[in-house]
Amino acid sequence: MSCYIGNVELKYQPTQELRDTQAMGKQLVNKLTERTNIMARTESISFQVHPNDEQEQINLMQQFHWSLLTSQEIKTVDSHLEQRGDDIYSVTNSEHYVKLTFSRELDLPNLNEIKRLEQSFFSLPVPKYPKLFPGTIWLYLVLSLFYGAGIVIWVAYFLMSYKPKKEEADCISQDNDQKRQQILTELAKFN
Repeated sequence: MSCYIGNVELKYQPTQELRDTQAMGKQLVNKLTERTNIMARTESISFQVHPNDEQEQINLMQQFHWSLLTSQEIKTVDSHLEQRGDDIYSVTNSEHYVKLTFSRELDLPNLNEIKRLEQSFFSLPVPKYPKLFPGTIWLYLVLSLFYGAGIVIWVAYFLMSYKPKKEEADCISQDNDQKRQQILTELAKFN
């Protein structure tokens, strides 16, 4: 091989080590080019959570191989005037939540099994807890003051409706906790 410096021609013989290094460099450049040309296929999901539950939700989603993309705290305040009779009132409504966006690669090993466990985890029934005072507590207070019937009605409601429904909801909640722990234990083998 030769090269020119000014008008002078220099001839040199590359060593085997130099040729091997050049070949390895070309292979590395080719591999990097291939990787940048292939974009990973991903899926994404976003939802809103209460600010106090943000870190807990992030940790849970990471167990299902989701990666946090963005966390955006949102506070909105809506204020308007309302007329009630002859009076005008200023009414203010506010919202405060965190929007979380996650992504997950579609070429993960065992992705179908992870998705199955995730679907099982999030589809467990939500226990429905009964209200301690259906309607309004004022109804029972008024009935109690005038007739004493409010206390009798509430005690009957408590014993015949509230207590059995609450026990059923507690049972569902405990069952869900056990199932969630089993699912997370099964999921741990894919980490």
